[in-house]
Amino acid sequence: MNVTTDEERVKPVHGLTNNQAEYRALIYALLNLPRGAEAKIFSDSQLVVRQFEGDWSINDQRLRRLLNRAREVISERELKITVTWIPRNQNLAGKLLDRCTLM
Repeated sequence: MNVTTDEERVKPVHGLTNNQAEYRALIYALLNLPRGAEAKIFSDSQLVVRQFEGDWSINDQRLRRLLNRAREVISERELKITVTWIPRNQNLAGKLLDRCTLM
């Protein structure tokens, strides 16, 4: 956290896979929604979206735990969530983040 502005910053976590990072981002977003909120979350991670929807199986136990945590947060906070896949080339936020990490 930036002490001066109270802004939270993205920090690399050693050993974290891209898919684990995607799930952690989903959980973080869910935790920051007001109780009872309805939200549509867009992700360019087809794996996370398809696993969240139950279309794809989860073989990695760490990803299964992360998905279970996301579902717990949804239930505990009484959220109504839709997760939608968007192709990476249409994800403006992802493009901006890529540019920031390259600088």
